[in-house]
Amino acid sequence: MKHLISSLILLLAATHQVSAQVVIDIDANKISHTVHPMIQGQGLVYSIENDVIYADGSMAQLYKNIGAGFLRWPGGTVSTMYHWNDLTGVGWVDQWNPNYNTSSNENPSQYMDLDEYIILSNAAGTEPMLGINLSSGMEWDRQADALQEAIDMIEYCQSQNFDVKYFYLDNETYHSGNGYNKDKDNDGEHWTPQSYAEQINIYAAEIKKLVPDAKIIANWKQHLRKNVSDYTTLINSAGDNIDYIDVHWYWKWDASTWDAWKEKTPMENETEWYDGGTYVEEIKYFNNMVANLGKPHIKLASLEWNVAPGDHNSNPDHTPFQTALMASEMQLQFIQGGLELASMWTTQWAGSATGQFQVLVDSDNNNSPNPMAKVFELYKHAINGDVVSSTSTDNKIMTTTVIKDNKAFVYLLNKKDSTEEVEFTIDGYSIDKVNQARTFRSPGELSDVNPLSDATTGNYMADIAANSLTMIEFSLEADSVTETPAEPETETPAEPETETPAETETETPTEPVTETPTEAEDTEKDSKSSGGSMSFISLLTLMIFSRRINITKN
Repeated sequence: MKHLISSLILLLAATHQVSAQVVIDIDANKISHTVHPMIQGQGLVYSIENDVIYADGSMAQLYKNIGAGFLRWPGGTVSTMYHWNDLTGVGWVDQWNPNYNTSSNENPSQYMDLDEYIILSNAAGTEPMLGINLSSGMEWDRQADALQEAIDMIEYCQSQNFDVKYFYLDNETYHSGNGYNKDKDNDGEHWTPQSYAEQINIYAAEIKKLVPDAKIIANWKQHLRKNVSDYTTLINSAGDNIDYIDVHWYWKWDASTWDAWKEKTPMENETEWYDGGTYVEEIKYFNNMVANLGKPHIKLASLEWNVAPGDHNSNPDHTPFQTALMASEMQLQFIQGGLELASMWTTQWAGSATGQFQVLVDSDNNNSPNPMAKVFELYKHAINGDVVSSTSTDNKIMTTTVIKDNKAFVYLLNKKDSTEEVEFTIDGYSIDKVNQARTFRSPGELSDVNPLSDATTGNYMADIAANSLTMIEFSLEADSVTETPAEPETETPAEPETETPAETETETPTEPVTETPTEAEDTEKDSKSSGGSMSFISLLTLMIFSRRINITKN
């Protein structure tokens, strides 16, 4: 008997269908939102964008390759001190200061002027986005001149057939590095939510005279939950003239380590000074806040985001790949949360190999793409697709799915140190085939994955590498919907000519034709877990019973 049972167990172990460790359940009928085409913007800082970097067209091509939606010009803090028609290349000093020394001006070949920005945007096929300097007018009591400067810039762009609709009004008006807040004229003045709102109203009115469908972007503090009062003032005073409010998200300033990222899934917007929720939760919080203030049309944006300074370069064990994988979760959450405008800070920075941030290209290696470029290559497939419900049975494997043109783009971020077998189920569609499957893994390159269809269940399965971001593109066929009519399609005569037996096999009954098995009978039927064969317990019972009969006979 023992030999019989052992043989049976070995036989079933060889044929038994083992379910995957992780199941990704996709419901294509539950659509959340569409991924905005400007979710993958890139930053520029005009004063450091040397002409030689862009001369051969390789950067324009890179922007295309990664699906860049827009290029933000002239930059961040420099936008609070620059003058588009009188650039100096000295980004963080305002030449409207009467004490400005013109001898410090840079050669124009060392920076990117507006004409060069227009050329680059056209070559890359990106949406234009221009910054408007409000601070210089406030700081040097030249508000009329500053407003006219903005008007002149827009009119110049129009004369060049450069169609600009997105305008961000100044930058970090809450920060000490802002041109007005530096207080170089020593009058003690600085931006407040109210003064900023008043200037937004003035500039927005003039901008929309020239560009009626302009999108106006304001900027305020990233710690939403701690600054509700500021936001209330800003929105109540200027909300009708604001389309987006930009927050600058730098994850875990001075504490952004690999271990900290691995400890918490999903990652949260937390710093030494702020304990926020996940980025998805922060987006939802903002949407609820503006709705409660009566301005639900205002959307959240993040025109500067990145993994904040940490031990990226001081820790010899930390690699650029790890930083990129950490940043990939930020972008994943932006897609999940429905953020519309986002741009990573920044494209390039001198000495980037030892800098505090990982940027798009490595200035210390002939501006070759950093690993983060590969992340954007994967995410670009999500643009303009519909985000649908997608869940994982393992909370250390994050997922989101985008449906576009009868294709499903399934993203998996595995934050575990082990390779995991994943099974995909999708409601509303059948998977026809795998078009491509790519994974971003150490040391920072893309490689192929080979999902296979299970012979028994028909579901696709794939091994997802440890610490990786994977994208699988499935071709889909919509499931056909079969409606069971209340009555049979053929008319049943009231009095049939032939005698009708009490029960006929051809008649469509109210109940299903097949008899509903009892609980005991049901366990005998084939199932996915049995691989189409009799269940283990039933087969074992049958063989033991047969064995006993043979023993009795003998």
